[in-house]
Amino acid sequence: MGERNGMALALRIQKPNETWALRLGLLLSALLGAAALSQFQAQITAEGLIETSTNFRAAFYGGAVLVLGLAFMALLAWTRLAPRLLAVLGDGQGLLGWLGWFGLVVFVVLLAAFPFIVLGFYGRFLTAAFSRLFIFWTFAVLGAVFLAAWRKTSWLSNLPVALLALASVYLAATFFNQARDFPFSLEWSEVSRYYQASFYFSQQVYGVSLPLPITHPSRYLLQSLPFLISSSPLWLHRLWQALLWVGMPLLTAWILARRLRLQPNALRGLFVAWTFLFLMQGAVFYHLLPCVFLVLLGFDKEKPWRSFLFVALASVWAGISRINWVPLPGALAALLYLLEARPTRGETALSVTNLWQPALFAIGGSLVALGAYGLYILNSGNPDPSQFSSPFTAALLWERLWPNVAFPLGILPGILLVSAPLFVAAWLRLRQQGASLGPWRSLGVAALLLIFFAGGLVVSVKIGGGTNLHNMDAYLVLLLVAASALAFGTYAPAQNRKPLVPLKVSAGLLVALLAIPVCFAVLSGGPLDLPEREVTAEILAQIQAAADEVLADGGEVLFISQRHLLTFRLVDQVPLVPEYEKLFLMEMAISHNDAYLSGFAKDIDEQRFDLIVTDPLFNNILTVSQDPLAPENNAWVRNVGRPLLCAYEAVVTFDNPPIQLLTPRYGDKCNQ
Repeated sequence: MGERNGMALALRIQKPNETWALRLGLLLSALLGAAALSQFQAQITAEGLIETSTNFRAAFYGGAVLVLGLAFMALLAWTRLAPRLLAVLGDGQGLLGWLGWFGLVVFVVLLAAFPFIVLGFYGRFLTAAFSRLFIFWTFAVLGAVFLAAWRKTSWLSNLPVALLALASVYLAATFFNQARDFPFSLEWSEVSRYYQASFYFSQQVYGVSLPLPITHPSRYLLQSLPFLISSSPLWLHRLWQALLWVGMPLLTAWILARRLRLQPNALRGLFVAWTFLFLMQGAVFYHLLPCVFLVLLGFDKEKPWRSFLFVALASVWAGISRINWVPLPGALAALLYLLEARPTRGETALSVTNLWQPALFAIGGSLVALGAYGLYILNSGNPDPSQFSSPFTAALLWERLWPNVAFPLGILPGILLVSAPLFVAAWLRLRQQGASLGPWRSLGVAALLLIFFAGGLVVSVKIGGGTNLHNMDAYLVLLLVAASALAFGTYAPAQNRKPLVPLKVSAGLLVALLAIPVCFAVLSGGPLDLPEREVTAEILAQIQAAADEVLADGGEVLFISQRHLLTFRLVDQVPLVPEYEKLFLMEMAISHNDAYLSGFAKDIDEQRFDLIVTDPLFNNILTVSQDPLAPENNAWVRNVGRPLLCAYEAVVTFDNPPIQLLTPRYGDKCNQ
C-alpha cells in the first residue's frame, strides 16, 4: 500500500477533567430528562393514558422523581461538595468491581434491551427525540459503568465504547427488524425494490424475459442474489437486504481501518463502529460502497497499473450504480495519491511526473465508468433509452437546502454539522510543525472535496430528494478518507521524514465526533405498525378473489403497487403486466417523461385494465406549507392520480396496509 508513517497511532485523547465531566454529564442528564418527561407527559395525556393506566402514571411519576434527583445532583456538582460527590460515585463504582465478567454480561444485555424497547411495543412512546435520547443516554451510562466493573477502569473512559456499541447495535437492529414475513410493503418503496431485483431472474420468476432495471442497476443486482434459491420467500430477501445495509458499511470501515494500520485491535474495532455510524449519517447506500472499498483495498502509489485495475473495477461498478458516482473511484484514487505521494526532491506537486497518476485515475476511471454505463444501456433490453435520462430532467428545489419539515436540519446546515468535527481534526493536524501537505497538494485535496460537495448539493435538491443527506454520499466518503488519514498520521507530509507528533484530541472534539453520528443513528427507525395476521390474510384473500374474477372474464389486472405479491406468488396465477409499476411511474412523473406518461394516460383512458391495485388515490394539489413533499405529491396527482380517478373508481380501500382496488368507471369517460 505504499509508503506509510511508521507510527501505528499518531493520535492521543486528552483525559477530561473528572469534576467538569461530572458537572456537564449531570446537567445534560437533568435537561434531557426534563425534556423527555415533558414529551412523554404530552403524549400519554393526549391518549388519555395518564388517567386510565396505572402503569403509565407510575412511569410518569417515577420519571419525575428521577429527573428531580438528577437536577439535585447537578446542583451539588456545581458547589464545593463536588469532590465529595465524585468520591461517593467512585466508591459506588468500586463496589461493583466484584461483578467481574458478569459486568460484561450485563453490558451485552443492555445492548440487546435498548433496540428491543425502542423497536417494540413501547417504542411508540419513544418516537419523540428527547424521550429516545434520554433513554439512550441512560443505557449508555449504565453500560459504561458495567464495562468499567468488568475492566476495572473508570466509567468515563468506557463511555465512548458504550456509546458507539449501543448506537451501532441499535442501528443494525433497525434493519434486521424488517426481516419479517409480513406480506405487504413496510414502507412506501420497500417492496418495489424486490420487484425490480427480480428482473435479473425474470424468466425463472415470471416465465418471461424482462428488460434489466433502469434505475440503480447495481443495487438490484445485489438484491437479486436470493433469487438464486428457487421460490425464495419475501422474508429471506428482507434479511439479505438487512445484511447488505449492515455488512457493506462494516466491510468498508474494516478495509479503511486496515489501510490506516490502526493498532491495537480495540482501537480498530472502535474506529470500525464509528465509521459505520458516520457512513450511515447519509446514508451512503450499500450498493455504492464497492466503489469505495475496491479502491481502498487495491490502491498503491508504487504500483500505478495495479492501482488502475482496481480503479477500473470500481468504476465499472460506479457506472451501473449512480450517474453522479461515475467520477468517484478515480477521484478517491487521486485523493489517496495526493495524501500518500510526497513530491521528489527538486519537483513540485504540479510536475508532470507527479500529475500523470492522479490524472490517469480521475480521467481514466471516469471514462471507464461512462463506458460501462453506455454498454449497460445498450444491453439492458429497454426499448426507450430516454428513460435513463430521468436524473437530468428532474426539477431542482433549492429551498430544500435549508431547514424544513421534511428534514429539520436542512441539507446545507446538516452537512456542515456532520463535516465540522472532521475538518477541525484535519486542521489540528495540518497546523502542527512539519505536518503540512504543501500548498499544491492541499489545494488538490480541497478542490476534490469542494467539487463533490457542490455536486452533492445539486443532486440533493432534485425533486424526490432533500429529506436526508444521502445525496452527499460521495463527498462524505472523500471527507472520511482524507480526515482519517490526516488524524491518524497515515499520510506523507511535504517535508517531514520523522514520525508525526501524536495529535491531541480534546474532550470537546471527541464529544462532537461521537455525538453527531450517534444522534443520527439513535433518532432513526422505530416500531412497525403492522396489522394482525388474520387481517393481512383476509386482505390477501380479497385481492386474490378480485383478480380471479377479472381473469375468469378474460380481463387484465395491473398491480401499480404491491407488485411483489406476484413476484413471491402471494397472489397466484395472475399474469404480470410489466408496465406502470409505482416506483418507476413516480420516477417518470417527477422527471417529466411525456412519452411514457402519455402512454400511461392512453391506457388508463381506454380502460385497458379491468382491475388495478394501487395505493389509495387523492386529487389534492398541495402547497409546501401544507406538505413539505408537495412537489412530489403534485407530480403524482397530475400524472397518475387524476387520470386514474377519472377513468376508474375505488371498490375497496384498506387503511393498514394502504391499498386500493380500482375498477373501470362506467358512463362518461375522460378526455385525456
